[in-house]
Amino acid sequence: MKIIVVDDEIIALADFLVEVVNDIKIEYKFFLDNPLDAIEYIKSNEVSGAFLDINMPKINGVELAERLVEIAPGLKIVFITAYTHDEQAIKEKLADALLGFCYKPFLPYDINCYIEKMNAQAAPMQIKVITFGSFDVFVNHNVVKFSSFKSKELLALLITYNGKSLTMSDAICHLWPDKPLELAKSLYRDAVWRLRKTLKDYQLEALVDFKRAVLFLNKKDIHCDYWNSLEGRNEFYYGEFLTSYDWSLEYQQMLDEMYHK
Repeated sequence: MKIIVVDDEIIALADFLVEVVNDIKIEYKFFLDNPLDAIEYIKSNEVSGAFLDINMPKINGVELAERLVEIAPGLKIVFITAYTHDEQAIKEKLADALLGFCYKPFLPYDINCYIEKMNAQAAPMQIKVITFGSFDVFVNHNVVKFSSFKSKELLALLITYNGKSLTMSDAICHLWPDKPLELAKSLYRDAVWRLRKTLKDYQLEALVDFKRAVLFLNKKDIHCDYWNSLEGRNEFYYGEFLTSYDWSLEYQQMLDEMYHK
């Protein structure tokens, strides 16, 4: 992982250096005299995170962060500063790119926590979906915990659609077939909101594209036993598919036919 540190105070840079220089997993680049050099550097280097002072000559740290994120949208920002600032206003400007604030004199624990977060977000995410039996999603071997049964079921239906668009009408027919239409629409919107929040909590926002009354699944980098079976890859199917959901029976019958030919 590569990070940059931009601060016009040599003592602050020296203190930071003590904390990261012995970590062999981290490459780092310091900018002291000209913060604007960081902009040119990031254009030709893949950088995971940036520690930026806020009060600097030539450019304000928040303005620098905005320009850096515009060039590298996946960049994560931590501000190192000796003064209090309007954190909420800065969060509104940088949104998900901002990890937090590290106040001087910073502690080793604070720096290490932010570096660990940067490292975790820079590492490729392993997503595994289990459909044979009960439905579960794992991220880096950790199970995803959904805030509601129906939001989890909605994602299971999307997985079963195997990349095809899922309209609100289809989702309602599968998940709320006996509910009055207006109530079903309200339940659908609630499930969508909860699913969206869960995905954001696990940094899986790119997994589902949420559009008005239709959902799209991004299949890239997902290992799914059901998809692998459809493609003829070796997956052990033992006669159970999404056992918690009634609508899964038609798909289970298809799998039964496939495996008994």
